[in-house]
Amino acid sequence: MLTIFAPLHCKCCHFLLISVIFWAALASMASAFPLSNSNPLYQFDGQVRLRHLYTADDHTQLHLEIMPNGVVRGSRNQNAFSLMEIKAVKPGIIRMQAMKTEMFLCMDPSGHLYGSSSYSEEACTFREIVLRDGYNLYYSENYNIPVSLSLMGNLAHNHQLPPFSQFLPLVNKIPLEPESSNNDFYEQQIIVESSDPLNMMRPHSGSRSPS
Repeated sequence: MLTIFAPLHCKCCHFLLISVIFWAALASMASAFPLSNSNPLYQFDGQVRLRHLYTADDHTQLHLEIMPNGVVRGSRNQNAFSLMEIKAVKPGIIRMQAMKTEMFLCMDPSGHLYGSSSYSEEACTFREIVLRDGYNLYYSENYNIPVSLSLMGNLAHNHQLPPFSQFLPLVNKIPLEPESSNNDFYEQQIIVESSDPLNMMRPHSGSRSPS
């Protein structure tokens, strides 16, 4: 019996040693190349992130924002207009919507960015590419043109990556606006000395039967 179990025991120990070495090497690679936004779950349909898209060059730092009139521009600081809801519509493809204006980020055939109140699969879907330094690239799925805050002209004829096209999705640091809710019931004046302190027995002329 000893001659049977001894080789098996050695094989198990050898397998465990190889596993430990493999995971240690994998952990060191992960620390060397941080992928802050590379969670594979983000690539699946329905996954939602709230992020500010930060981009910069040697002199300027910008956050992509969509104004109420549909103008897409860059802001130096995070603000309500730069907070984007990034949602996967299918694996690897996302759409972006400004939380403040509820405008979708869209692109025309020349690469010009604009905000639209209505979602168009042709103009408002982008392919998300995660880079090793944590920055992302966003290409129009239909036109294959990168999203950029550059003031360059027609990006459709530019074969080089334009400035301000690598975006770092930053976690929101500004207070979110509270959602409106109907608090009329809680704002009623309570009359302590009354037999009906909450006015629940008073008939309401505007109420109707649910049936």
